[in-house]
Amino acid sequence: MMERWGDEFIDNRNWSEYNEKLVVRGEFLLDMEWVKSWDKELEKMNEGKMGAPFEYPESLIKLQAVWHQWIDYRGLEGVTRKLANHDLVPKCNDFSTINRRVNEIEIDFKLPESGSVCASTDGSGMKMSNGGEYRERKYGKGRKKYIKVTITADPKKRKLLGCDVSIEGEGDSEPDVAKKHMEELKRKGKKIRKFWGDGAFDSKDLFDFLERNEIKSAVKIRDNSTIKNDGSARDKEVIDYKKKGYKKWAKEREYGLRWIGTEGIFSAVKRKFGENVRATKIENMMKEVKMKFWVYDLMSDYPFL
Repeated sequence: MMERWGDEFIDNRNWSEYNEKLVVRGEFLLDMEWVKSWDKELEKMNEGKMGAPFEYPESLIKLQAVWHQWIDYRGLEGVTRKLANHDLVPKCNDFSTINRRVNEIEIDFKLPESGSVCASTDGSGMKMSNGGEYRERKYGKGRKKYIKVTITADPKKRKLLGCDVSIEGEGDSEPDVAKKHMEELKRKGKKIRKFWGDGAFDSKDLFDFLERNEIKSAVKIRDNSTIKNDGSARDKEVIDYKKKGYKKWAKEREYGLRWIGTEGIFSAVKRKFGENVRATKIENMMKEVKMKFWVYDLMSDYPFL
C-alpha cells in the first residue's frame, strides 16, 4: 500500500448545511418567481427591436436550457405545455422555438462581487456522441475526436470564472486559454492574487505573464526542466522547485487546492449532466458542452443569484 504523505484529511463540512444546499438546488429547477415579471421582461426585451417581437421572456428560455440537460426539446415543449395548462406560465413555446432560443443564449459566468480572485485552469474531454453524418464525414478518420473543455475557477471559492470549448487538436493551448481568461478577468476589474496549474502550464510565456501582473504562482514544474540561468520568471520558479523538492514546494504553494478548483468541477458536471452530447452540429455540440458548465454554475450559486 502506498504511503500517504502530507496532513491527514479532516472533513470539517457542516453536513446539515451542505445537505440543505443540495436540496435547495432542486428548488432551482422549479423556481417560477420570474413569471410574475413575464410582461415587463418582454416589454424591455422588445424595446427598440426591429422585426417580429419576442413572445417568450429570456427567463423562460434559460430555465428550459437548464431542463434540457435531462430532457430533449420536444419533451421541453410538453413540460411547458403542462405548466401553461395549470396557469403557471401564460403560454407555451414549441420545440423548434425552444431549440433556436436556447442555442442563441449568450453564456456568461457571473463573477464574485469581491475585487480579487484566485484562479486555477485545467482541461478535460467530453464525448462527441450522437453527432450524425456531418461529424463522421468531417472527423471520422480513425479515432473519433473529443470535445476539449478548458475551465478557469477560483479554487478557494469553488467558483467558475471562465470556460473555453474546442474540438480536440484545434483551439488554443491550455496556457493560452489561461492567459485569455485572466486577461478577461482583469478587463472586468478583478485582481488575480494567485494562479494554479499542472505541468502542462510550465510555460515561459505564462510565467512571464504571471510576473508582469504580480500574480503568485502555483504551477508545477516538469520533472525534466533545466535551469537556463537567464533570469527569467520561469528560471526562478525552476530553481525554487528543485531546491525544495516537490513535497515541500507543494505544501508551501498549497498546490492541492488546484484539484478543488478544476478537477472537482469537472467531476461534478460529468456526474450530474453526463459527458456526452445530443447535438448533431459541431457548433451546437460545443455550445451544449459549455452550457453544462454554465448550468452547473447557476445551480451552485442558487439561491444567491
